[in-house]
Amino acid sequence: MPGLFGIISKRQKLSEQCLLNMGRRMADSMRRVPWLRAEIWGNESFCGGSVHLGVLNPEPQPLTASDQSTQLWFDGEYLPRFMANDADLTAEKVCELVSGCGSKLGDLDGVFNLACFNSETKELVLANDRLGFRPLYYTETDDWFAYSGEVKALLAIRDKLPELDEISLRQFFSFDHMLGERTWWKGIELIPPASLWRISANGLTCHQYWTFDDIRSNPQEEADVQVEFSRLWSEDVRRRVKPGTMPILLSGGQDSRLLVAELRAQGADLVAITFGSKDSPDMKIARRVAATAGVRHRPCYLNTENWWQHREEAIWQTDGLINAFNFQAAIAMNEVHTGNWYSLVNIAGDLLFGGSHLDGTLMQDWRLAPENLLIERYIENPFFSREEGVSASVADVQRYAHGRSPDCFHLHQRMRRFTLHGPGCLAPYCEIVFPGVSYALLQLMLGCLSDGQRSGHKFYNRFLATWYPQYYGDIPWQVTGRGLAESLFTKLSRAFRRRLLHLLARKGNRISPDQWFVNYPECVSKSRIREKLLQEDLIADQFLGGAARRALADGEIQPLRAPLLVSLLTFETYLRRAAGMPSLMV
Repeated sequence: MPGLFGIISKRQKLSEQCLLNMGRRMADSMRRVPWLRAEIWGNESFCGGSVHLGVLNPEPQPLTASDQSTQLWFDGEYLPRFMANDADLTAEKVCELVSGCGSKLGDLDGVFNLACFNSETKELVLANDRLGFRPLYYTETDDWFAYSGEVKALLAIRDKLPELDEISLRQFFSFDHMLGERTWWKGIELIPPASLWRISANGLTCHQYWTFDDIRSNPQEEADVQVEFSRLWSEDVRRRVKPGTMPILLSGGQDSRLLVAELRAQGADLVAITFGSKDSPDMKIARRVAATAGVRHRPCYLNTENWWQHREEAIWQTDGLINAFNFQAAIAMNEVHTGNWYSLVNIAGDLLFGGSHLDGTLMQDWRLAPENLLIERYIENPFFSREEGVSASVADVQRYAHGRSPDCFHLHQRMRRFTLHGPGCLAPYCEIVFPGVSYALLQLMLGCLSDGQRSGHKFYNRFLATWYPQYYGDIPWQVTGRGLAESLFTKLSRAFRRRLLHLLARKGNRISPDQWFVNYPECVSKSRIREKLLQEDLIADQFLGGAARRALADGEIQPLRAPLLVSLLTFETYLRRAAGMPSLMV
């Protein structure tokens, strides 16, 4: 996503003009829409800057310390945990936070990256939030070290494309996304969560200032946790409300509904945006929620004609790191670029509050064998077996086997490397922030409740039905098709409809995962993706050893499922864009 970028000379071989030219290439690669701002600063040993919307961090950067020695770039939210009112951001305050091993960075909530450069010592400091939810990539040569919020900016300063990472190839087709810190390219990786890095001519030192093991166990009664959850959630949302109309993505799930309910309770001005087909569960439920909340509702209808719209842009925006099959939100790019260009997303609610990823068969020994968490996520494909995908990924997941439950792993892997790219594809159009992942809420959910209390949405459902009954009582949840505390009238009405459908010999609205937002098999068939891929000399097959063409021609999976075809199209589309070649989907 748009964000920070910079390059520091390691051996004094690069001139100031060379550094500035490289910085400009990085900025140009990230600034792909006219409203994004680009700021660049440099001297004889460093060039850095940011590309941003001017919403979260509108003040010109870098911020300079009073002694003129330190320049600061900050991208994201500055939310001190121990202050009643958020203090202003200054270079001096950030210098204090990053002193030593960065332990004071744990005093910040929110999602952020920062870069500090000291002109006297010629030392660069990079740091990010405890969950690493705002991506920052890096690469280096013998002469320089570079970082950026987008992989493409690092490709822009390379003489040629790096070698493709074969392990990333296995991970992409086995799990729909990368694991650990990998990208498509060898030598370009993601900076891990809770990092404080120091880069100078003397080398690179890395510190991790926080892990999930820092969350202490403090069991409490569920009723007390509900009260505290209500307080903390309300506070987390309130700290992020901004003046003006906020575009909010509203689905048929629980998390976005909770956000809309709390924002309306606080009097926020909203416009709710929903994507999906006219008859999709999300669209039907979102209409009812928006009406209950009394907010405007803007549907973004997906159909067989427009389903690919903006997805190629989303692939390049997210550096091809996940299957474009999951980019339903891309259709809403123009819709979220409205109002104050600022949106809240309850990204981790289902996982953190609802315990949806907890599995009793894995919870006991997950830290001893975290690869078991990958086995259940493997996606059948004709290129790599489950054993090949999992075995190639063990080293990447083992270092995230900490914390008291598998949710800690999924927050760092599934959430950070997959789910976040959904709203991430909208980043050039709207600044997105994430209430619900403050340290206090992490402590409450992971330290004060047991996995058994959270698993299966037991705690979450009881909380929602108790504290927001008008939004959850009778309005159904997309997963079950039922409200959490239905009235007798609602139950009787549903029973009557079911009986009527039975008498008319009609099937119920059972929807497969391939058709949840729109009928993807029909979309893929009508777009003739298989035929288009077969007609081309695929770059992808250079790395798949001809397996793509064989699968397309021979039908190793009969027929090739829509998500698999789109994953192959995603890979090919990204490779072509990186190589400056024309698109397949014209």
